[in-house]
Parts: sequence; C-alpha cells; structure tokens
Amino acid sequence: MKIYFDNEGLVESQEFDNNKELQYCLFSSISMVYPFIKYEEELAQINDYCFFILYELENKLKHIIKDSEGKFELVNGYKDERDYSVEEIDEIFDPVYMFSPVNVWEKLSQNINKCTMLLLVLSYLESSLNEITNWFCKERSISIGRKEKGDNEVLFYIKKISECCDLNLTEILKKELDYLNYVRKIRNQFVHKEWDQVEKKYTKFHLCDVFNAVSLIFSAIENAAFNACIIS
Repeated sequence: MKIYFDNEGLVESQEFDNNKELQYCLFSSISMVYPFIKYEEELAQINDYCFFILYELENKLKHIIKDSEGKFELVNGYKDERDYSVEEIDEIFDPVYMFSPVNVWEKLSQNINKCTMLLLVLSYLESSLNEITNWFCKERSISIGRKEKGDNEVLFYIKKISECCDLNLTEILKKELDYLNYVRKIRNQFVHKEWDQVEKKYTKFHLCDVFNAVSLIFSAIENAAFNACIIS
C-alpha cells in the first residue's frame, strides 16, 4: 500500500545562496535596515525549522514502514483526489493499515503538522506587520485606527502601511493577499478544530507558496518604505 508524504517544496535557507532556480523565494533585505534585516533572519530560521520537522517526519515514516508487518511503500507527493478502486478501498480499511502506526503518522504529517507550521508562518507575518504598522504610523503621525468590518489582520495592516507610504500596496500585492486569505481560512478551521474540513484541504496549498507570499509582502513593504523615505 502506498503511504504519501510531501516535503512541501521546502529547502534549507542556505540553498538560496547557491541556487537561483528554486520553487520559491525567501525575503532578502535590500536596505539592511532594522527590523527588515531581522525579518530576513527570522523568516529563514522559521523556514529551516519547518524543513527540519518535515525531514524528521519523513525519517520517522521510513522507520515505521521498515518495522511494519504490512507492505507499505513511501511515495513523495500528495494522494490523488479521485475515486478509488475496490482494491484500494480494501487496502484503506485493512486492519493492518487502519490500526498501524503508519496510518497515524501519515495523518499527523499531512494534517496536524502541516497546519501547525502554517499557523506559525501566518502568526509571524501578522506580528511583523503589526510592528511595521506601529513604526510607520508613528513616523508619519498617522492614527492606527481600527480594523474595518470584513478586513482580516493582514489586510488591515497592509492598508495602514499603504497609507503611510502613499502607495496602494493592496493592489500591488493582490495575488499574495488573496492567497494568504485562502490559507488563513484553513488555519482558522484548524484552530477551531474543524479538522474534517482541514483534511479535505491539506492538498490545496504548499508551505513553500506560503513562504513565497510572505517574502514578497516583506519585499514590497521595504521597497515602499525606501521610496517614501521612511528608511534610507
């Protein structure tokens, strides 16, 4: 029986120094001004933490499969979303699989682990945007105000940062904001224990794409701040 595991397209941050043809980007500060240089370092650390966890989970699955009584094959990737054959359904409900540690760890890696890392990355983004918003608003003597009805935290911060930089970052970052809003809903379902819904969506996003969107947001904000003379 095939057991599925995906490394989410992640690589260690040091790979970005040597290889320009990677699946995603990590934020690299052009100004080297604090706190942007801090965001570069911390996001790389979070990336490496997630990579390490996935690496160890894959090894855990390999060891369990090796010691298992059942015939399991570890496959890199996501399980196809399709109708299963009678033989495949029999395998899924085979007690050897259902009550095996292989089943437990496969689900842990796909659902709980992935959403935990998503929670970490989004929480870091929201915290960083809050810091930037307070800094820019103080610099420009602009009131932070309150979030408009229907806006999520990220969109609220981007709007305030846009106001401070006199630039429409919500339009520039529309693709990234739409994507993060989508995965934010998955994050919220996970936090509120709607795990049945989460299980249906774990194949709908890759962590490398989340890191990519976050990195592009940091880059756009740093460029806007430089052009607005908030940093130099």
